[in-house]
Amino acid sequence: MHFFDTHIHLTDFKNISTSDLIKKLQSSGIQKCICVSAKSDEWKKISEFAHDYPFEVIPCFGIHPWYVEQEDEQAIKLLEDYIKHFPNALIGECGFDAIKNQNFDRQEQFFNFQIDLAHSYHRPLVLHMVKAQKYIEKYLALLPQKSVFHSYSGSKDLLNKIFKYQFYISVNKRFFLKKESFSILESTPLNHLLIETDAPFQSNISDLFEVVQKIAEIKHKNIEEVSEILYLNAMEFALDE
Repeated sequence: MHFFDTHIHLTDFKNISTSDLIKKLQSSGIQKCICVSAKSDEWKKISEFAHDYPFEVIPCFGIHPWYVEQEDEQAIKLLEDYIKHFPNALIGECGFDAIKNQNFDRQEQFFNFQIDLAHSYHRPLVLHMVKAQKYIEKYLALLPQKSVFHSYSGSKDLLNKIFKYQFYISVNKRFFLKKESFSILESTPLNHLLIETDAPFQSNISDLFEVVQKIAEIKHKNIEEVSEILYLNAMEFALDE
Protein backbone atom coordinates (compact mmCIF):
# COMPACT_ATOMS: atom_id res chain seq x y z
CA MET A 1 0.00 0.00 0.00
CA HIS A 2 1.05 3.56 -0.57
CA PHE A 3 -0.03 6.70 1.28
CA PHE A 4 -0.34 10.44 0.73
CA ASP A 5 0.35 12.31 3.96
CA THR A 6 -1.71 15.49 3.64
CA HIS A 7 -0.22 17.29 6.65
CA ILE A 8 3.38 17.03 7.78
CA HIS A 9 5.90 19.57 9.11
CA LEU A 10 9.12 18.47 7.41
CA THR A 11 10.96 21.56 8.66
CA ASP A 12 10.45 20.50 12.28
CA PHE A 13 12.34 17.21 12.08
CA LYS A 14 15.65 17.57 13.90
CA ASN A 15 18.94 15.70 13.60
CA ILE A 16 18.13 14.06 10.28
CA SER A 17 19.25 14.99 6.78
CA THR A 18 16.73 15.88 4.11
CA SER A 19 17.59 12.82 2.03
CA ASP A 20 17.28 10.49 5.02
CA LEU A 21 13.94 12.05 5.95
CA ILE A 22 12.56 11.44 2.45
CA LYS A 23 13.84 7.86 2.60
CA LYS A 24 12.09 7.45 5.95
CA LEU A 25 8.84 8.63 4.40
CA GLN A 26 9.21 6.20 1.52
CA SER A 27 10.02 3.27 3.80
CA SER A 28 6.75 3.94 5.64
CA GLY A 29 4.79 3.84 2.38
CA ILE A 30 4.40 7.61 2.05
CA GLN A 31 4.85 8.38 -1.64
CA LYS A 32 3.70 11.99 -1.45
CA CYS A 33 3.17 14.55 1.27
CA ILE A 34 1.95 18.09 1.77
CA CYS A 35 4.62 19.98 3.69
CA VAL A 36 2.72 22.61 5.66
CA SER A 37 4.10 25.70 7.34
CA ALA A 38 3.24 27.84 10.33
CA LYS A 39 5.31 30.99 9.90
CA SER A 40 7.38 32.86 7.37
CA ASP A 41 10.81 31.72 8.54
CA GLU A 42 9.93 28.18 7.38
CA TRP A 43 9.04 29.04 3.78
CA LYS A 44 12.57 29.07 2.35
CA LYS A 45 13.29 25.59 3.71
CA ILE A 46 9.96 24.29 2.41
CA SER A 47 10.74 25.72 -1.02
CA GLU A 48 14.03 23.78 -0.96
CA PHE A 49 12.21 20.54 -0.11
CA ALA A 50 9.80 21.14 -2.99
CA HIS A 51 12.58 22.01 -5.43
CA ASP A 52 14.75 19.02 -4.55
CA TYR A 53 11.91 16.48 -4.26
CA PRO A 54 9.15 17.67 -6.61
CA PHE A 55 7.44 14.27 -6.84
CA GLU A 56 7.40 13.60 -3.10
CA VAL A 57 6.82 17.06 -1.59
CA ILE A 58 3.98 19.48 -2.31
CA PRO A 59 4.68 22.84 -0.61
CA CYS A 60 2.10 24.59 1.54
CA PHE A 61 2.86 28.16 2.59
CA GLY A 62 0.83 29.87 5.29
CA ILE A 63 0.61 31.75 8.56
CA HIS A 64 -0.73 29.77 11.52
CA PRO A 65 -3.02 31.51 14.05
CA TRP A 66 -0.43 30.85 16.77
CA TYR A 67 2.05 33.12 15.04
CA VAL A 68 0.01 36.02 13.68
CA GLU A 69 1.35 38.32 16.41
CA GLN A 70 4.91 38.00 15.14
CA GLU A 71 4.16 38.42 11.41
CA ASP A 72 3.66 41.71 9.59
CA GLU A 73 2.68 43.20 6.24
CA GLN A 74 5.99 42.17 4.74
CA ALA A 75 5.17 38.52 5.52
CA ILE A 76 1.86 38.88 3.72
CA LYS A 77 3.64 40.19 0.62
CA LEU A 78 6.25 37.44 0.85
CA LEU A 79 3.55 34.77 1.14
CA GLU A 80 2.03 35.91 -2.14
CA ASP A 81 5.46 35.81 -3.77
CA TYR A 82 5.92 32.16 -2.75
CA ILE A 83 2.45 31.27 -4.04
CA LYS A 84 3.26 32.89 -7.39
CA HIS A 85 6.61 31.11 -7.62
CA PHE A 86 5.20 27.64 -6.87
CA PRO A 87 2.12 27.01 -9.04
CA ASN A 88 1.40 23.74 -7.23
CA ALA A 89 1.62 25.22 -3.72
CA LEU A 90 -1.26 25.08 -1.27
CA ILE A 91 -2.01 27.73 1.35
CA GLY A 92 -1.90 27.04 5.07
CA GLU A 93 -2.11 26.11 7.65
CA CYS A 94 -4.33 28.98 8.67
CA GLY A 95 -7.48 29.54 10.68
CA PHE A 96 -8.50 30.13 14.29
CA ASP A 97 -7.28 28.87 17.64
CA ALA A 98 -9.14 29.87 20.82
CA ILE A 99 -6.67 28.16 23.16
CA LYS A 100 -3.28 29.47 22.09
CA ASN A 101 -4.28 32.97 20.98
CA GLN A 102 -7.14 35.20 22.11
CA ASN A 103 -6.47 38.01 19.63
CA PHE A 104 -9.20 37.09 17.17
CA ASP A 105 -9.03 40.38 15.33
CA ARG A 106 -5.45 39.62 14.39
CA GLN A 107 -6.27 35.99 13.54
CA GLU A 108 -9.14 37.16 11.37
CA GLN A 109 -6.97 39.69 9.53
CA PHE A 110 -4.48 37.01 8.46
CA PHE A 111 -7.16 34.43 7.77
CA ASN A 112 -9.03 36.80 5.45
CA PHE A 113 -5.87 37.50 3.48
CA GLN A 114 -5.11 33.80 3.05
CA ILE A 115 -8.67 33.07 1.91
CA ASP A 116 -8.39 35.87 -0.65
CA LEU A 117 -5.06 34.49 -1.81
CA ALA A 118 -6.55 31.01 -2.24
CA HIS A 119 -9.33 32.38 -4.41
CA SER A 120 -7.06 34.68 -6.42
CA TYR A 121 -4.60 31.90 -7.30
CA HIS A 122 -7.07 28.99 -7.25
CA ARG A 123 -5.25 27.09 -4.51
CA PRO A 124 -6.49 24.59 -1.90
CA LEU A 125 -6.63 25.82 1.68
CA VAL A 126 -5.44 23.90 4.76
CA LEU A 127 -7.37 24.90 7.88
CA HIS A 128 -6.43 24.82 11.56
CA MET A 129 -9.43 25.10 13.87
CA VAL A 130 -9.29 24.56 17.63
CA LYS A 131 -12.21 25.47 19.91
CA ALA A 132 -13.25 28.05 17.35
CA GLN A 133 -16.42 26.74 15.72
CA LYS A 134 -18.33 29.99 16.19
CA TYR A 135 -15.58 31.85 14.33
CA ILE A 136 -15.18 29.44 11.44
CA GLU A 137 -18.89 28.93 10.76
CA LYS A 138 -19.35 32.41 9.35
CA TYR A 139 -16.56 31.69 6.87
CA LEU A 140 -17.86 28.44 5.44
CA ALA A 141 -19.55 30.07 2.47
CA LEU A 142 -16.38 32.09 1.76
CA LEU A 143 -13.88 29.23 1.65
CA PRO A 144 -12.55 27.80 -1.62
CA GLN A 145 -14.18 24.51 -2.55
CA LYS A 146 -10.91 22.71 -1.97
CA SER A 147 -10.56 23.31 1.75
CA VAL A 148 -9.56 20.74 4.35
CA PHE A 149 -10.13 20.86 8.10
CA HIS A 150 -6.92 19.29 9.29
CA SER A 151 -6.87 17.04 12.39
CA TYR A 152 -10.63 17.40 12.67
CA SER A 153 -11.82 18.05 16.23
CA GLY A 154 -15.16 19.78 15.66
CA SER A 155 -18.72 18.74 16.44
CA LYS A 156 -21.08 16.55 14.43
CA ASP A 157 -23.13 19.67 13.73
CA LEU A 158 -20.16 21.45 12.18
CA LEU A 159 -19.29 18.30 10.25
CA ASN A 160 -22.69 18.34 8.56
CA LYS A 161 -22.17 21.98 7.57
CA ILE A 162 -18.70 21.22 6.22
CA PHE A 163 -20.01 18.49 3.94
CA LYS A 164 -22.83 20.72 2.77
CA TYR A 165 -20.04 22.70 1.08
CA GLN A 166 -18.21 19.54 -0.07
CA PHE A 167 -15.09 20.31 1.98
CA TYR A 168 -12.67 17.70 3.32
CA ILE A 169 -11.58 16.65 6.78
CA SER A 170 -8.31 14.91 7.59
CA VAL A 171 -7.51 12.64 10.51
CA ASN A 172 -4.41 11.20 12.13
CA LYS A 173 -3.68 8.61 14.80
CA ARG A 174 -4.56 10.94 17.66
CA PHE A 175 -8.08 11.39 16.26
CA PHE A 176 -8.96 7.86 17.36
CA LEU A 177 -8.39 8.72 21.02
CA LYS A 178 -11.59 10.77 20.93
CA LYS A 179 -14.78 8.98 21.91
CA GLU A 180 -16.59 10.67 18.98
CA SER A 181 -14.16 9.30 16.38
CA PHE A 182 -16.36 6.37 15.38
CA SER A 183 -19.51 8.44 14.83
CA ILE A 184 -17.55 11.21 13.08
CA LEU A 185 -16.09 8.77 10.57
CA GLU A 186 -19.40 6.98 10.11
CA SER A 187 -20.85 10.34 9.03
CA THR A 188 -17.93 11.24 6.77
CA PRO A 189 -18.22 10.38 3.06
CA LEU A 190 -15.14 8.36 2.19
CA ASN A 191 -14.46 10.55 -0.85
CA HIS A 192 -14.12 13.62 1.41
CA LEU A 193 -11.70 12.07 3.87
CA LEU A 194 -7.92 12.59 3.93
CA ILE A 195 -5.23 11.16 6.19
CA GLU A 196 -2.26 12.86 7.79
CA THR A 197 0.46 12.36 10.36
CA ASP A 198 0.98 15.98 11.49
CA ALA A 199 4.45 14.63 12.25
CA PRO A 200 6.55 15.25 14.21
CA PHE A 201 3.82 16.59 16.50
CA GLN A 202 0.59 14.58 16.63
CA SER A 203 1.83 11.21 15.36
CA ASN A 204 4.71 9.42 13.69
CA ILE A 205 5.55 8.87 10.03
CA SER A 206 4.95 5.14 10.49
CA ASP A 207 1.37 5.55 11.80
CA LEU A 208 -0.59 5.87 8.54
CA PHE A 209 -1.09 2.13 8.10
CA GLU A 210 -2.86 2.00 11.45
CA VAL A 211 -4.99 5.03 10.55
CA VAL A 212 -6.11 3.43 7.27
CA GLN A 213 -6.76 0.15 9.06
CA LYS A 214 -9.09 1.82 11.57
CA ILE A 215 -10.93 3.69 8.81
CA ALA A 216 -11.40 0.45 6.87
CA GLU A 217 -12.84 -1.24 9.97
CA ILE A 218 -15.31 1.58 10.60
CA LYS A 219 -16.33 1.73 6.94
CA HIS A 220 -16.52 -2.10 6.66
CA LYS A 221 -14.26 -2.10 3.62
CA ASN A 222 -11.10 -3.81 2.49
CA ILE A 223 -7.99 -1.97 3.71
CA GLU A 224 -6.34 -1.98 0.27
CA GLU A 225 -9.46 -0.45 -1.27
CA VAL A 226 -9.63 2.23 1.40
CA SER A 227 -5.93 2.99 1.01
CA GLU A 228 -6.35 3.56 -2.72
CA ILE A 229 -9.45 5.75 -2.27
CA LEU A 230 -7.67 7.93 0.30
CA TYR A 231 -4.65 8.30 -1.96
CA LEU A 232 -6.81 9.34 -4.90
CA ASN A 233 -8.73 11.76 -2.66
CA ALA A 234 -5.47 13.48 -1.78
CA MET A 235 -4.40 13.63 -5.41
CA GLU A 236 -7.71 15.23 -6.36
CA PHE A 237 -7.51 17.68 -3.47
CA ALA A 238 -3.89 18.72 -3.82
CA LEU A 239 -3.04 18.15 -7.46
CA ASP A 240 -6.40 18.12 -9.26
CA GLU A 241 -5.68 14.71 -10.75
